[in-house]
Amino acid sequence: MSSDDNTAASRWQRLVTDRLAEVERLSPGRGSLSGAFWDSRADRYAANVKTTDIEGDPFLRALRRATDAAGTAIDVGAGTGRFALALAAGVRHVTAVDPSAGMLAILRRDAKQMGVTNVTTVQGTWEEAATQVADVVFSAFVLTLVPDARRFVSKLDAAARDRVLLYLGAYCPDAVLDPLWRHFHGAPRTPGPSYLDALAVLHELGIAPQVKVVEIVNRRRFATIEEAVDHYRDGLLLPDTPAVRDELAALLATWLLGRRGALRSPLRAVPAAIVGWQPTRA
Repeated sequence: MSSDDNTAASRWQRLVTDRLAEVERLSPGRGSLSGAFWDSRADRYAANVKTTDIEGDPFLRALRRATDAAGTAIDVGAGTGRFALALAAGVRHVTAVDPSAGMLAILRRDAKQMGVTNVTTVQGTWEEAATQVADVVFSAFVLTLVPDARRFVSKLDAAARDRVLLYLGAYCPDAVLDPLWRHFHGAPRTPGPSYLDALAVLHELGIAPQVKVVEIVNRRRFATIEEAVDHYRDGLLLPDTPAVRDELAALLATWLLGRRGALRSPLRAVPAAIVGWQPTRA
């Protein structure tokens, strides 16, 4: 084994690659996480994030503290614009980068409906996207899907004048869903990287970030068991068959809390990490 195989960046790459390989094996076509994959989920994703109270999100508060009315920002992996659109009113301009044409189409539609005119979209992966330098560059819940974290983070750092901010989960959702995963797949899920792995990669790059662990209130609600089945079947990488749906519905009926119209998971809140640093160019 070479010394390069023992770095945090190489460990990160192995974790993400193995995880995506499992996804591809169980759900062919998903493991690449291409723009086309997200295109097919854009409408459902947009419907889900609209149910979340973005104004109460601690990452949005951190973004607003880091920006001002004269500043610019880049949202890397912007999706349908949850953070980009919420931040737009307080900055001069936001560039939203995402590989999914479907996601960005919804972002532009919502921006028009909201009267937001200072958000520009760039379709493509962050690694290939051509953008100008901005005052603040941020990315929410994207890094753990990227095999080459070193390259991704290095470009974030190079693109920012004043601040880089990452939003990462600080708990293991696989542990929560492990009984359901083992029930259907008969083995534990292949682990992915954690925010601690991300911190190790940053330290290898000579970056000493500030880290704050916060709590995100779980506001996701399901109107029906069938709606919950759609959500969890996708996350559990299960085939869409009547037998699977019936079996999963029976299990979720004993696990979800609340009543029809407002079903939710037992998790009232989950921890997340806000990781920020001053870019090396500063």
